Amino acid sequence: MDCFRLFGLEPLYELDLPTLETRQRTLQKQLHPDFFAQRSATERRLSLEWTTRINEASQILTDPVARAGYLLSRLGWQADRPAPDPEFLEEVMTLREILEEVDPASPDALAKLAVLKTEARARLQADQQRVSAGFQECLSGAGQEALAQTARHVDRMRYHRRYLEELDRLEDRAFDPDN
Repeated sequence: MDCFRLFGLEPLYELDLPTLETRQRTLQKQLHPDFFAQRSATERRLSLEWTTRINEASQILTDPVARAGYLLSRLGWQADRPAPDPEFLEEVMTLREILEEVDPASPDALAKLAVLKTEARARLQADQQRVSAGFQECLSGAGQEALAQTARHVDRMRYHRRYLEELDRLEDRAFDPDN
């Protein structure tokens, strides 16, 4: 099943999310298992399968990282993970060190975490923009190197998202040190 085709969308990284949501709701209304309760077992099963597919496809397309990974595979990207560039590895190590230095029990922990979150969101957004530009290049016929570069930025997006999740956990601990 092609996620884009299911919703009648062009296979692009930049999507009109309200249109996706409207099309998802329309399909769910048409295929929802409640409407097939009095139908045959086969029709009920198919309704449930299609509803599941619709939900899974929607989750993929609404999540920028999952959508990017899906587009990479759709464009024939075979490598699980591209080799990260040394600069990014150094950045990751620096971010890890900074994160380890934050004591959730300290009075200034929330302020430090707020700054780190703002910076991490900016890095994530910058990589999303690079991914968007990379996919435009790839979809207009650029070669494997452009695809590899886009994949590297997708990998960076994954890292920045995990880093933000870690910051959220630390923030939770700073709010409630007993946890």
